[in-house]
Amino acid sequence: MDAAIIVVGWIALVVALILTVIAVANIVVVIGHAREINRLAKVALPAAQGIAGNTATIAQLEGVLQTAGRLLQAVEVLDRTTSAIEGRLAGLGRALARKNPRGEAP
Repeated sequence: MDAAIIVVGWIALVVALILTVIAVANIVVVIGHAREINRLAKVALPAAQGIAGNTATIAQLEGVLQTAGRLLQAVEVLDRTTSAIEGRLAGLGRALARKNPRGEAP
């Protein structure tokens, strides 16, 4: 009976040793992955800070859009005005050509 208890005890110790080795192996893998995550986080941090800095100006674009809208309206007014001036100058040129058909100086 004492021998059976010793054998069961040794079997329990061997099983515990095997489970401990498996657990330690898993812990080593987890630590390796944690180090890789830490390394990648250190690499990604400057990029993330750059993205945050670049996207901070997006809020200012609303003011740019309003200014661009006003600028577009001014350009449209200038386009209509220059078209009217061009039409008047063309009419003046035709009137002068009718008045002086040979192109002589007045």
